[in-house]
Amino acid sequence: MIPRESAGIEAQCLPDPAGFSPGTIDGVFGTKSQAAAADFQRPATKYYGVTLTVDARVSPKTWPVLRAHAL
Repeated sequence: MIPRESAGIEAQCLPDPAGFSPGTIDGVFGTKSQAAAADFQRPATKYYGVTLTVDARVSPKTWPVLRAHAL
């Protein structure tokens, strides 16, 4: 199991190169991180061919898209 802080840091780092800045990378998934996640989720259908719920959470469905984008 990934420690909560590690998952938070990963969730903050992955959208950043795509231009969705989460602010300070600190493992705390606060309002800026949530906004970055939502901003990443919005164009997912157009760019990645998947429909993600725009809920500002990095859910099990959002994780693989974020990780694939980072490759």
